[in-house]
Amino acid sequence: MVSYLNLSSGVAGWRAAVLFPLLAYLVSRLAMLVIGLVARDQMLNPVDYVWIYHDRVWLDIWGVWDTGWFLSIMSQGYDHAVSTNPDTPLQANWAFFPLYPMLAAVVADLTGLSDFVSLLVVSNLCFIAALIWIHAETVDLYGPKAAKWTVVLLCVVPGSHVFSSAYSESTFLLFVVGTLAMARNGHWLAAGCLAALAVLTRNFGVLLLVPMAVYFVEREVKPPTLKAGWMSGLLTVLGSRRFLAFAASVLLPCLALGGFMAFLHERTGDFLAFVTIQRAWGRTADWPFAALLRPVLELWLFPLVLWPSAIAAWVATGLCIVMVWQRQWAHAAFAFIGLTVLLTAGLLSVFRLVLPIAPFFMMAGSLMACWPRIGLALLPVMVMTEAFLMWGWALGWPVY
Repeated sequence: MVSYLNLSSGVAGWRAAVLFPLLAYLVSRLAMLVIGLVARDQMLNPVDYVWIYHDRVWLDIWGVWDTGWFLSIMSQGYDHAVSTNPDTPLQANWAFFPLYPMLAAVVADLTGLSDFVSLLVVSNLCFIAALIWIHAETVDLYGPKAAKWTVVLLCVVPGSHVFSSAYSESTFLLFVVGTLAMARNGHWLAAGCLAALAVLTRNFGVLLLVPMAVYFVEREVKPPTLKAGWMSGLLTVLGSRRFLAFAASVLLPCLALGGFMAFLHERTGDFLAFVTIQRAWGRTADWPFAALLRPVLELWLFPLVLWPSAIAAWVATGLCIVMVWQRQWAHAAFAFIGLTVLLTAGLLSVFRLVLPIAPFFMMAGSLMACWPRIGLALLPVMVMTEAFLMWGWALGWPVY
């Protein structure tokens, strides 16, 4: 990202790298704000709405569902026992990783803002930073037109409002983009640090070890290195300083995950408490791609609220295939394994959970740049769908 900004032509380069993402962010967030306010104003039964986190509606519309769990971590730390509340039976905040609420707690301490507003500040700052960084990274990989499309897609894709809400998606997106960028350029320790931060934001972050390994192989295991034979070449790679830096970068996210697991064991007696607690949300392990076939096999019985996730899973699968076709091995590996892991728990919330998997949007942006007419035809569909979902988000619909 830094090299791109420095090499760009003066003010024009900074405008392309920073102002366009900022403009896309502001326009899209303003539109979502208006939709959310109108939705609340038209609410039929406001007494039944239970997620009241702020007395100003223009702020309160950005918090619902899991927001309460992040606030509980900020206010009282991690639970010692599962919930006995009939609204959250057998659930606990062990399911949520600590970095996002910790960053919000720092903001609250430094600024005096409420915990809820601090969560929103962290989310929006991280989303802006992620847009700028992914724009720069996509320019390097696919060109400036693809970079603009990638930013636009992130701002209007169905579910994009979550990036500005009191959820951890935008924080995780930032660390995903940063890890991939640093690994692609061979900055292993920086990549390891960002991957560790991703892990502390979501357990899903440990999957970043896969693209890091792919990038290392692509950069270091080359024909000249292997000229003397596989064994000799392998020993040369393993004995290099770059391998030591890579090994350290791999160790950092492992230590981050291990540290949180040790904390959970001390708190709950279960190293994998963040996994086992998922059953309380109705998530159980299943064959991953059986979820892709369910909407077809159960067409007339398939729940309406799961259709956004089904469509997102189908589109993501197609993008994985395109990444392989274009030999974007690191991105393809992360995207495919990430999607597979998500689908093992079924389709619930998949359309939201795939949002921080940056390679999907970079690949989609490159396709839109190649076929702009198709992109322009799909754009109104995405905008209208996102408007509908933002309406439902502001009203607390059970889609997420």
